[in-house]
Amino acid sequence: MKKISVIGLGKLGACYAAFYASKGYSVIGFDINPRNVKLISAGKAPVNEPGLSELIKKNSERISATSDIGEAISKSDISFIVLPTPSKKNGLFSVDYILSAAKEIGPHIEKKNGYHVVVLVSTVLPEDSRKYIIPAFEKYSKKKVGHGFGYVYSPSLIAIGDTLRNLENPDFLFLGSHDDLSKQVVSSIYRNIYKEKPIEHMSIESTELAKISLNSYVTMKITFANMLGDLCDRLPYADVDEITNAIGKDRRIGSNYFRSGLGYGGPCFPRDNYAFAGMAKKRGIKTPLAGATHKLNDNVWRKILSVIKKESSSKKSPVSILGISYKPNTLLSEESQAFFIAEALVKEKRNVIIFEPLGHHEAENIFGNKIKYAETFADAIKKGEVIFISNPDKLFKEIPKILSGLKAKKTIIDPWGMFVKKDFKSNVTYVSTGRKK
Repeated sequence: MKKISVIGLGKLGACYAAFYASKGYSVIGFDINPRNVKLISAGKAPVNEPGLSELIKKNSERISATSDIGEAISKSDISFIVLPTPSKKNGLFSVDYILSAAKEIGPHIEKKNGYHVVVLVSTVLPEDSRKYIIPAFEKYSKKKVGHGFGYVYSPSLIAIGDTLRNLENPDFLFLGSHDDLSKQVVSSIYRNIYKEKPIEHMSIESTELAKISLNSYVTMKITFANMLGDLCDRLPYADVDEITNAIGKDRRIGSNYFRSGLGYGGPCFPRDNYAFAGMAKKRGIKTPLAGATHKLNDNVWRKILSVIKKESSSKKSPVSILGISYKPNTLLSEESQAFFIAEALVKEKRNVIIFEPLGHHEAENIFGNKIKYAETFADAIKKGEVIFISNPDKLFKEIPKILSGLKAKKTIIDPWGMFVKKDFKSNVTYVSTGRKK
């Protein structure tokens, strides 16, 4: 069985290491951050991701970690590179972290007699691999790709907060291989783990374009559902859930990511949509759909903000925001529309209370004492006059139960349609945009 190294033990790399160890592979992780190495070595999770801590602990005998890149390469046959590709000012992705890794990894590949396969997981743009990344590995290893080492681009199809579940049960797998031997090595690992899942074998460039276009397309789908919700607010008796539930049953559309709520956010969708447009523009192609999607997505949180202000009896009315992250089961507030709403309310010097199920550390770093932090979920419900449900966390299903014991007037603003009006007593006003129930 091939031995695996994972280069980068952050929010995705740590999950990769634990996942492959759980499938029986010997895994050595590398990271320049000594904290991540120390925690993995101690059988603990370096990042907050559902199920990760338990999986690392359960498979600790097959996972090790090091800050010595030479050790990671020498003790493995295949390296999964899971490093950041941050956005530049023009919206395109930087591959600087990957090129730096190639500079460090290359000399150790040079020392090896065997055929070492490099698998890039990080999202990059079309031609980045062949123009920049492969040449860097060739330069620093003094070997030719396809001869002294192999290269595969196999980007992840995961969502933060569901990473392990997505790794366990993907719809399909991308595999853009440079040469047949690399293709065989990675295919054998995938087939050992995923017996029936489709493996899409493509050129490297096709895989690069497929990954970035997939996310850009999903943003359009999310935005279309939110546009339908906006229309339903202006049509008597029209209900967005009835519409999306019905037309989502058409196989040409599908129900996944087709729900009216808040707009998309997080570390992937917004930047991938920008990058898709920038990549196309660089090649002389206009992408008005990507631009329109961004503008419409930006309108969603502004609309909810206006609803919050409309439903508040005064500027001093306490507004409780349930969830500041961009989705359930993560602390990440990057491009979170709930964060944008909180920020706008703070600028107007409104009375804001935040409850984040996974903790307030990120919010405290950003807002400090400009807002209040509810110690418990029930505390946020009791103290808020207007209660805004920012994401459909399962915990929030308890709202009617908590409110049943309160007599004060409350307004629930729920973009997700988690409830219906009859779930609440007469002292509660329930507002679910795009819905009539």
